[in-house]
Amino acid sequence: MRKSSKPQPVNALIRGLEILSCFTRPRTELTVSEIARRVGLSQPTAWRMCQTLLEQGYLVRSASSKGLRIGAPALSLGYSAIAGLSFAEIALPYMHEITAATSGTTSLNRRHGSDIMSVERVDGAFVRPNAPIGWCVPMVSVASGLAVLAALPVDARRAALDLFEDGDERRARRLQRVDDALKSYAELGYVRISHSLGVDYTTIAVPLFEDNSEPADQWALSCGGIGDRWSDEDVLAAAAALKRARSLLEPALLPSLTSKANLGPDAAGIL
Repeated sequence: MRKSSKPQPVNALIRGLEILSCFTRPRTELTVSEIARRVGLSQPTAWRMCQTLLEQGYLVRSASSKGLRIGAPALSLGYSAIAGLSFAEIALPYMHEITAATSGTTSLNRRHGSDIMSVERVDGAFVRPNAPIGWCVPMVSVASGLAVLAALPVDARRAALDLFEDGDERRARRLQRVDDALKSYAELGYVRISHSLGVDYTTIAVPLFEDNSEPADQWALSCGGIGDRWSDEDVLAAAAALKRARSLLEPALLPSLTSKANLGPDAAGIL
């Protein structure tokens, strides 16, 4: 049997990176026991790996000496990687991965008042025609906008919906769409809708922002494809790819970074 030439992963390196990934803004300090549980290691193995990271400065002991924290070298790697980059530039490699894996068109979109605006796009097997640069549409009309609304705290969602001015009948339809999106997001972690664009076109989307973010820092990542070319398995695979990208992009969702994102002249996308 011919052996694969694909390089084998270095498991120790993977585990080390998983340990560093355990530290988030809500959990900036962890004990070795907590790290072992999160990564799925025995405590002695977790301790040996943490000791190596301590010796290299990637982890440091907390002031209380009861736990560990991220060290300056690890932080400087992240800062160096994102310095001077817009959020769209940071997200773009992950968008390429999603499109390559799903054949769908992947888009990064940003809230603009009661609208959602396209910022970046990676074309898949189908591209929506006549989508101008910086195209804005009402949030309630597309998956990415509904994903933003679904992820907002209750008061912020009500305030966003109050920006729409229309009759009772349209308001009732709009509230139903938002309610459906809320249920989908709560149960599945993403929003899915279908459009009529001359073909059966399905779009799924996930929100990309923190609860306390300003509207200008509320993003969504979406992926769309032609329905008869996307099986249920394909849709689930696209949803998984979007959620994975979201988890990887979460560390870059700092307001100081995203509020300065470059919405350059090439920004365009399918919502």
